[in-house]
Amino acid sequence: MKSDYTVNFSNGNLPRLFSASKIDSSYSIYPRILHKHENMLEILLVRSGSGVYIVDEKRYSIQKGDIIICNCNVLHDEDPSQSKNLNTYCCTLTDVHIPGLDKNCLIHKTACPIIHSNELFEPLENLMGMIYFLLASDIEKMEETCSYLAVSLVAMMIQIIRKTEIEDSAKRGPSELLGIRIKQYIDTHYDEPLTLQSISDVMHINPYYLAHVFKDTIGYSPMQYIIRRRIGEAQSLLITTKYSITQIANIVGYDNPNHFNILFNKYVGMPPSKYRNSYIKKK
Repeated sequence: MKSDYTVNFSNGNLPRLFSASKIDSSYSIYPRILHKHENMLEILLVRSGSGVYIVDEKRYSIQKGDIIICNCNVLHDEDPSQSKNLNTYCCTLTDVHIPGLDKNCLIHKTACPIIHSNELFEPLENLMGMIYFLLASDIEKMEETCSYLAVSLVAMMIQIIRKTEIEDSAKRGPSELLGIRIKQYIDTHYDEPLTLQSISDVMHINPYYLAHVFKDTIGYSPMQYIIRRRIGEAQSLLITTKYSITQIANIVGYDNPNHFNILFNKYVGMPPSKYRNSYIKKK
């Protein structure tokens, strides 16, 4: 049966697959802390199990069949303490141009990043599984095939989004909007010597009220969020640059490298140098 369809990609460009991974609950690598991808879109599919994922300013419970969409430049995080046999597929893509959206974005900024695959779960799981299998196999010259499969993945996602996209901006109350404003300020100034009082002075509100509103909206205290934001950025720098540990500590806002090492080890589970070396070996 043939039917008309609308081309979903602008500028004559097709999405390009960057990577694909299959993440099992037994996966031993240490989790990525709060981070973002500057030039990539990330799509995750929960194959089984349940857990908690943080995208931008919100925490979301996830379970089998859920799709997690992380637009380019959107901070995201996982909470491994809440994971229960969580197994996912993940694909990252570049050159995604959807009319009406920023480059490498699949949903509007105000849309819920967690959507349900519903009746399309099985074909979506099969598609992402095929992409992963072909890339991970020893079969030669599968990159082009996988790139075309990735185009199909984005096209399928657009169809799902058109049916299920939830605009939540109208539902946000005044306190939630304030929490988001505070988060945006921290995201811009996280590498500066921030304190609860200094943030409160900028926002012109009581520090105790600020802390209460922020935790209700984001799920972390302001100071916990600052640490996670810094450590997440440090992880990205460790695996994408050749900066020394001391340089990275300074870049993310720590004058004392020893203090940075202690915090990194606490939140990631290993020292910065070991984290960098383990990533290089795995890659």
